[in-house]
Amino acid sequence: MHGLGLYLLLLVVSHSLLTSPMAYAWYGRRRGYLLIPLTHRHRRRYDPDDDLLHDINTYRKALNLPILEKNYKASCLANRIAYDLEDKHCEYFHDFHPLPGINPEIPNFQRSVKKCDININTTRDGVVMPVCVPEIMHENDLFSNYTKNSRFTPYLNNSKYTLAGVGHDLDKMVLIIGTNTASGDFSSATYLLHGASKGRHWLLMTTAFLSLFVFLFN
Repeated sequence: MHGLGLYLLLLVVSHSLLTSPMAYAWYGRRRGYLLIPLTHRHRRRYDPDDDLLHDINTYRKALNLPILEKNYKASCLANRIAYDLEDKHCEYFHDFHPLPGINPEIPNFQRSVKKCDININTTRDGVVMPVCVPEIMHENDLFSNYTKNSRFTPYLNNSKYTLAGVGHDLDKMVLIIGTNTASGDFSSATYLLHGASKGRHWLLMTTAFLSLFVFLFN
């Protein structure tokens, strides 16, 4: 009985070690590649979304500001807004002033928020910044449309913003920035419930394992 208990313990520990990020990283290096997410991006080709965020973060680092972490729900929203702005002429964007929270100037904003599974209350401290860039594939033009625009720089230069979503459609680019607070993190109630459910699941599994361990060794 003691031998069986020890075997089960070793099996669980081995599985935990083999599926840990450290094990994946070690194996990846042995094979010549890395299996865990990398902070350094190998820029094989120009991607307007990723490259804009990279350049904005380089700009913020130079100002000793925290980088903007990519948020996938905010990116979903940015892509949907860019699509809805596709038919707007570039003149529409000349007088556009980004405002935190629900912006009535943005077509279908509430519908897009719902489609991206975002709790609208978590967008109130967010800022939506759309631009029209005919030469959107020119990286410098796109970057300067944000960093040399006095309507956007007060937000880009503010340390309270810590996350970003980026999306584009044709010549329309949308950058969304948010905070790590409940009123600006672009999260959803379903995500929070899912996280709580996962926490309870791991607690139950840990309790069951400890109970089995005590039973076998008593």
